[in-house]
Amino acid sequence: MSAPAAAPQDTPGVTIWLGFILMCVGMFMAILDIQVVATSLPTIQEALGISPEAMSWIQTAYLIAEIIAIPLTGLLTRVFSLRWLFVGAVSMFTLASLGCALSGSFHMLLAFRVVQGFFGGLLIPVVFSAVFLLFPALATTIGGVVAVLAPTIGPVVGGFITNTWSWPWLFLINIAPGIIAATATPALLPRQRMNLLELDKLDLLALLLLAVSLASLELGLKEAPKGGWLSSNCIALLVLSASCLTLLIQRLLVSAHPIL
Repeated sequence: MSAPAAAPQDTPGVTIWLGFILMCVGMFMAILDIQVVATSLPTIQEALGISPEAMSWIQTAYLIAEIIAIPLTGLLTRVFSLRWLFVGAVSMFTLASLGCALSGSFHMLLAFRVVQGFFGGLLIPVVFSAVFLLFPALATTIGGVVAVLAPTIGPVVGGFITNTWSWPWLFLINIAPGIIAATATPALLPRQRMNLLELDKLDLLALLLLAVSLASLELGLKEAPKGGWLSSNCIALLVLSASCLTLLIQRLLVSAHPIL
């Protein structure tokens, strides 16, 4: 059996609040990263000699990995616990940020962006999971403010970093807060046991349908501005997305352990 979820507390302790603030820092980095990189894509393109056609994949790869990760957060929280899922996600996000900063080619940068996007995608919903599991209503406001603030200031921060330093600093700014969050939160967040047996309930076919549906939807939306909504590529991707989504819903309705 999985470990019971922690009940919301009326008066959370100072340590739990500090842990939650560090979780918000992790979510802030994941959301901010989308905006700062988008602002500086021309600089990265020139520095690495990336073609205009390939350049959009730097953002698309991050977003595809992110939207696949977000629905898996509930399952992964039950498997690893809230505390260790956050620590693992923020650690991998930080390492991937370092990899992005050190990338010397398009393919290396793309690979690290996929890793960064997946674990960044986990950081966003895990914060709101903490809100409902550990805190009263005030924490919801804090999480919401952080989620709105990051994309608001992102373009300004991205432009400032690129003009003042260089494009690798778009990723290096994540290192220090990432290390602090990863090392401090294990001692601050409530302790819960991991339950690796929950992985036995993972429906791999449903996971595949989910990934294909979301990825093809993202690619279809990416393709539409270039070829038009009625282009063969766009229609094929959107039809694939809708078909996989339909099969996914049918499977979820009859599954003993639905992935969503």
